[in-house]
Amino acid sequence: MKKILSFIFSMIVLSFTAPAMAASYNTSTNWFDTANVNHLNTIGQNIIKANKMPSTVTFKVTDNPDMNASNENTTEYVYIYTGDLKYVENDNELAGVVAHEIGHLVNGHYSKSSLLNDIIYSFSPNTTTETGSTTVGLLKTVSSNKVNKENEKEADITAVDLLMNAKYNPLALISVVYKSDINQNGGILSDDLSCEERIMNIYDYSNYNYPDTVKANYKTESYQSALNLIYANLKIRKADAKKLAKAQKEQEKLQKDKLKRMRNMAKSTNPWSSAYSMLQVSGN
Repeated sequence: MKKILSFIFSMIVLSFTAPAMAASYNTSTNWFDTANVNHLNTIGQNIIKANKMPSTVTFKVTDNPDMNASNENTTEYVYIYTGDLKYVENDNELAGVVAHEIGHLVNGHYSKSSLLNDIIYSFSPNTTTETGSTTVGLLKTVSSNKVNKENEKEADITAVDLLMNAKYNPLALISVVYKSDINQNGGILSDDLSCEERIMNIYDYSNYNYPDTVKANYKTESYQSALNLIYANLKIRKADAKKLAKAQKEQEKLQKDKLKRMRNMAKSTNPWSSAYSMLQVSGN
């Protein structure tokens, strides 16, 4: 009896002292399951608290990729798209998907895209004619796609900072991108950056700002596969002095652009932007 009681006591102690095991997921994971939604909120709140973001937010799962478009100026809900979640394998990657979505909210991307469309329509020819309608459509496609590419880049590099502050590995975002976007080609008429562009943007920004994290690596099969692509690009860049200098200047420009965005965010009515600018100004 004493042995049984001792065993039960030891299990109770262990349950309070042992670290929680990292969750694992696959393409068949049901993200609408209550336990998974709760865990998503745990990860999301870790990012929110570490980055001093609005604490009133609840994270929800959706099949609609545009759910946050009408939700940008509130801090009640953040919707995470199932199309992104199906490529998540662990908590670092789950954090990467969440941080990327917060990156869009922080930078006010949905409002900017909506404003751009309004401007295109207001300055375009008469849309009641076939020619006018075609012109508007082409302008909207080319302009909005250019903005979307810039938005994806900003969301990715903002996510890197958010993940580092919350002590998640930002290289996990590369792992997810590699799995989800590997078949996309990019181009001026594409609404997203290519897989290769996104991977290099995240890697270069991480390596410039957090070199020790990049050196420590991220050991997933998809990230190791992405490294082949990264190293091929780095080899080409290293062999060309102009490309090497351009990459360095790009990172320096990103730092300057970041400061400009902070100034604009400080004046923004977007609660996400305001919170993020305060975090950056405080040096955290």
